[in-house]
Amino acid sequence: MAKHCEYLNNGITFHHKGITFCNTVWNAENSYIEYKGNVIKNFIEKRNKIISLMDNDGCIPYCTNCLYLKQVENSSIFHNKIKNIEIYHWNECNCACYYCSNRNVTKLKITNKKINGQISILKNLKELKKAGLLDDNLEIHTHGGEPTLLKEFGDIIKFAIKHKYPMTILSNGILYEKNIPKILSRMPESYLTISLDAGTRETYKKIKRVDKFYDVIKNVKRYISEIDDKFSYNLLMKYIILKGVNDNKEEIDKWIDICVSIGVKNFFPSIEFIYEINNHNNSINPNIIELYNYIKTKVKEINPKFRLSKYDFVEEKILKYQSYNIR
Repeated sequence: MAKHCEYLNNGITFHHKGITFCNTVWNAENSYIEYKGNVIKNFIEKRNKIISLMDNDGCIPYCTNCLYLKQVENSSIFHNKIKNIEIYHWNECNCACYYCSNRNVTKLKITNKKINGQISILKNLKELKKAGLLDDNLEIHTHGGEPTLLKEFGDIIKFAIKHKYPMTILSNGILYEKNIPKILSRMPESYLTISLDAGTRETYKKIKRVDKFYDVIKNVKRYISEIDDKFSYNLLMKYIILKGVNDNKEEIDKWIDICVSIGVKNFFPSIEFIYEINNHNNSINPNIIELYNYIKTKVKEINPKFRLSKYDFVEEKILKYQSYNIR
C-alpha cells in the first residue's frame, strides 16, 4: 500500500512565506521553503523525500489525517509533474477589503505604478520548466493580494502564453494589465475575475476602502473591448454579498446595470463564507441567500444568453443551510 496526495504530487503554491507543495496553505507552516538560496532545488529535494515516504505507506506529522491524503494500492500509476500552480500574492494590495482575511499581512499600497513584490515567481517558473517538472496541461491560478502589482506579472502571462498554460486571474481591476486580453483571447481556458462588489461609488468605498470605483469600470470596459468577442465570457464580474453593506436589491440592480452597459456577459454572485461564519454566529443570513438567488434570476431575465458563474461549494453550503432550516 501507499499514500497519495494530488497536491503533493502535482501542485505548487507561491505564498508570501515561501513556496509549498501543500494546498492547506493556512496550516502549512512546516512545509514552506523560504525564498533564499536555491529555492527550487530545496523544494524538489524536500518534495521527493516526502513522496518516497508516502510511496512506502509512510507519512510526515503535518500530513497525518489530511483530507487530501488517499490510500492507494500502487503509487507508480501517478506521475509527479506539476499540473497546478497557485500564486498567493498576499504581500501587496492596492485596496483593503474589509472582509479580507489577510488585512494584517497585506501592505496597503495605493499606487498607479507597478511595484516589486517579495516573490521572484517568474525565475522559479523557468527553473521548474528547465527541470522538466511542469506538465503540458499545467494551469496557473492567482489569488489573494493583487497580482497586477507584481512587476513581473506581464512576463508571467507571456510565459504562460508561450507554453500554452491557461491562467485564471483574480484581480480587483484597479490597474490595467495589457497582457490579460492577450491570454484570454488566445487561450479559451483562461479567465479573469474582477470583484466589484458594488453598484455605486459610495458602497464600493465602504467595501474596498479606496476610491477606485470608476477606475475599475474603465479598465473592465477596456478589457472587454480588447478581448476577442468569442471569448468575452472569459471575463467574470463578481459580487460578494455582504450583510449590512451591499445586501439589497437596489445596489445589486445598479451593479447589474453597470455591468451590462460596459459589455459584461458573465456574472459571478458569491458569498464570503469565512466572513459570514466568523461574524454572524456561525450562520448565513437568510437575506443573503435570497439575494444570491435574486442575482441569478435577474441576470437571466435580462438576457438568457448571459452566463452565471459560481463556486460549487457556495451552492452546496446554501443548499445544506436551506435544508437545515426546513428540518
